[in-house]
Amino acid sequence: MVFIFMWGFRTAADPLDGADARIKKYRTREVALKLKDEKGAVISGARAQINMERHQFLFGCNLFALNTFPNDRQNFSYQKLWSELFNYATLPFYLKYTGGREGEGKFDRDQEMLDWCRSRKIVIKGHPLIWHEAGGNAEWLPSDPVQLEAALKDRVQSVVSQFSGRIQYWDVLNEPTMAWRSDTPVAKWENAIGPVKAYEKSLKWAKEADPRALYLVNDYNIHPFDVINKYIGNPKLAVKMLKDPVEHYSVSYKNFVAAVKKDGYAPDAVGIQSHMHKENWSLWILWWLCENFSGLNLPIHFTETTVLSGDHRSRFDWDDWSKNLPWPTTAKGEEEQAQYVEQYYKLLFSEPGVEAITWWDFTDYKAWLNAPAGLIRADASPKPAYEKLHHLIREKWWTNANEQVNGDGEVRFRGFCGDYSVTVAGRKGSGFFTIDCRKKDGQEITVSFSRKNLGGKEDD
Repeated sequence: MVFIFMWGFRTAADPLDGADARIKKYRTREVALKLKDEKGAVISGARAQINMERHQFLFGCNLFALNTFPNDRQNFSYQKLWSELFNYATLPFYLKYTGGREGEGKFDRDQEMLDWCRSRKIVIKGHPLIWHEAGGNAEWLPSDPVQLEAALKDRVQSVVSQFSGRIQYWDVLNEPTMAWRSDTPVAKWENAIGPVKAYEKSLKWAKEADPRALYLVNDYNIHPFDVINKYIGNPKLAVKMLKDPVEHYSVSYKNFVAAVKKDGYAPDAVGIQSHMHKENWSLWILWWLCENFSGLNLPIHFTETTVLSGDHRSRFDWDDWSKNLPWPTTAKGEEEQAQYVEQYYKLLFSEPGVEAITWWDFTDYKAWLNAPAGLIRADASPKPAYEKLHHLIREKWWTNANEQVNGDGEVRFRGFCGDYSVTVAGRKGSGFFTIDCRKKDGQEITVSFSRKNLGGKEDD
């Protein structure tokens, strides 16, 4: 059955066919930019320099290695290369490392990252609020389920409230369809009430604390046939699933999201993890995921993307990462990583339902599992994949223009959606405006120039 399923993919057109046309359709807009001075008079007869400042699409990466290198040169290189590529950062809020007793948080490290991001106008996501694995549990958590639920509610609401207005996105309940395989305190709580109810409670707590933030569900349980193969290869795991009385949707993450959406608890985006330590995913699978999850009519975020620049492995130690060493980056692996990264980002950027891609991790230095997963090496030097991605995001998919302003004070152009600045030859100051992909072509935007640098406003 799986063979027939995959054979159907390979008889279809190449998923990258037409990608450039789709990118133009879904990620750019025609704009009529009206330029006015501080008195409301049109500005004409001059040239306008239009510079893109940041994408509307969220090109992201976790920021876990910020200022952790052994010397200042490497720390500076990490910061420079990171900020010259991304506009979206994931910050760590694992309970094991940031949660004290009775709701007391230890957020010095997060605050350092947050300040760094805000000074650069980088969009921020906190990860995760609740997680059943070891990182989402702490020794002080009570074993009593009623007390545990109260502690989790306090944790969620205290953290979200503390960072309200500064963190725009949160991963609420991490990997909810897979908690049934664990026996940590948080997993026991999830399994007692079921993942759907656990997610709905978690989302309700978070929204009470900050109704303006955007909340994601995030999981890796996305290939039904992969899950089935795991059960076939591990009878004990299959028996445990069958004996468990809780309805877990363990074969279908999509069904889980559909269930919470039906109950009125839809996430603001569906998070899909794409770690490729064992092998790079087929582009057919990637395309199928986008098409399949688009049926939920919710934005899609690829939340944890890992593509190696070294050998793939079928087995590795999940807990003691030192046992995975050595796991070096190689010249051949770096070239293959660069080629795949170009295809991966091009395909996802061409899919209208996808709104974000987050890389995991930026550097090989202290990377998850000690894998050669970075876009930069352990010494903070860029790999070919970094150069390739920088070319795509900051050159090919980037709009800078120098245009003549017509007699009506207008400049017409097509640009990638995002934030812009504009200057006019012979005039001091700048104007600012945004091209919004949620709106159609032909956007008429007025930009006012003044000493206060008033931003752009779209006409009614």
